This record gives sequence, structure tokens and C-alpha cells, in this order.
Amino acid sequence: MPDTAMVQADRIRIVPTGGALGARIEGFDRTQPCDPSLRAALNQAFLDHQLLVLPGAPMTAAQMRDMSAIFGEVVPQLLRYKRVGELPEVSRMDSTLKPDGGTDKTAIRAERWHTDDSYMQIPAKGTVLHAHQIPGSGGMTWFCNMHAVYDALPEALKRRIDGRQAVHAYDTPRALNRPSPRTPQEIAETPDVVHPLVRTHPETGRKALYLNFNRLDRILDMPRPESDALLDELQGIAETPRFHHGHRWTVGDAIVWDNRCLMHRVDVDYPQGEPRIMLRTLLRGDRPV
Repeated sequence: MPDTAMVQADRIRIVPTGGALGARIEGFDRTQPCDPSLRAALNQAFLDHQLLVLPGAPMTAAQMRDMSAIFGEVVPQLLRYKRVGELPEVSRMDSTLKPDGGTDKTAIRAERWHTDDSYMQIPAKGTVLHAHQIPGSGGMTWFCNMHAVYDALPEALKRRIDGRQAVHAYDTPRALNRPSPRTPQEIAETPDVVHPLVRTHPETGRKALYLNFNRLDRILDMPRPESDALLDELQGIAETPRFHHGHRWTVGDAIVWDNRCLMHRVDVDYPQGEPRIMLRTLLRGDRPV
């Protein structure tokens, strides 16, 4: 008779999307303890596919935090006003489009391609997002495979950007919309940082273009007009649809994705006034190199 670990790992089914990235995990009970065999299988699938869809019923904030920990250490959310009760590691993301214009700034800025936490010295390696309430239509989340974007660059462009460093900031003139205000403590925790324009994945060794159109301010040692032109060129390439995969949400879905090699954006095309409420956790990462 097979041992319990083998039985638990064998129960899941990994179903690739067939697109640029991503897979759906079937047969996984997110509320139950995860043995080493299953944990290893899920983490290998995370590396293989960069994004995993974990369907199921809505979880409590504590259940979501515990499930997220399968993929790494869960770290506190920067903005205190988003934190859920006594759980600083879980944030409540309310992107409801409010008729009075009071929509959270994060929701509006999410419409541009970005990667979470790049304004931090050590950005989150991954994000987990869990749907509690969704609008009747619209609101898809799109993901961009930055390994594939880098691989597709012309060799001359790769030589131009390899070794280049870029400044990431909580806010930048390049962003179309301003971010949520920070408290003095939060400002002190988020000075501008420098990251490579091309980063190497610490677990797979693959290179990826490291962009964030809400936070990436400029390329070091390059005049701003030249920096802006180069970033705009790279943005145009990353926006090519063949690098993308879109997820249409169902209540209860949880998605975990790899910020080290993916960007994401949200379609802000859902009906005004219909709630769109998610829970989010972030996973501790490494300094980009």
C-alpha cells in the first residue's frame, strides 16, 4: 500500500493552460495540511508554469495565509490600511468601481502592466490572490511571461540592456496615475531602489526582463529622454499578446504567480458599483540579480 504522502501528491492533477504560461491544479484541498510530497509537487509546478490556479470555496484570511505558506514565507503588506484585522500578512484588495469616485487608487493603477513590490529592496517572489466577490462581468487579470519576452528580444537589444540597472520608486512621473498615500512610517520603509533591467531567476537560472510600468522610473547612467524611449520600446514588446494569458475569475479562485518572471494587469471594465473584493498575500523573495 502506498504511504500517505504518495497518496496525497498523486491526487492532484496539473492541467497546463496551453498558452504562454500557467496551469490549473485539480484535486487539491486548500484547507487541509500539506505533506512534503504534495508541497514539493506544487512548488515544482509553480516553477514550471509560473502561475497556478487553485480553485475551491472562499477561504478565511487565516486559511488563505496558511495555504500561501506552501509556496514560501508570507510577509506583511506595506500599506497598513489594507491589512485584515490582526493578520498583517493578509490584505483586503477592494477594487470596486464606486459611483462617488472613491475607488481605491490601487484598483485604477492595476490596469497597467506591473509586478508586485518592485519598489522594495527585496521584492516579493510571488503573489497569492483569492477572489471573495467578483462583478457580474469583466475584471479579468492578465499575465505576461517575461522570460518569453526577453528570449524574443533582438540580439542587439539584449546587448544594449544586459547589465543595465534601473531605479524603481513608489511613485514615478512615468506612471499614469498616482498611488495611495503613505504614512511617514511607510515612506521611511520605501526609499527608491535599484534593480537590474534583466534579472536571473534564482531557482531556474532563466533570464527575464524586469519591468513595472507603475514603479520603474529610469535607467541609470542614461539621459531621461533616452531612458524613456528605451523603456517605451521594451513596453511595446511586452504588450505583444502572444506573451499573455488571461484569467476569468470565479468566486473562490486562488491564484499564485511568480513576480520574478511575470507582469500582470487587470481589465477595469466591470460594472460600476458591483463589488470586486480579493484577499492578497505576498511571499518573501530575494534581491534581484
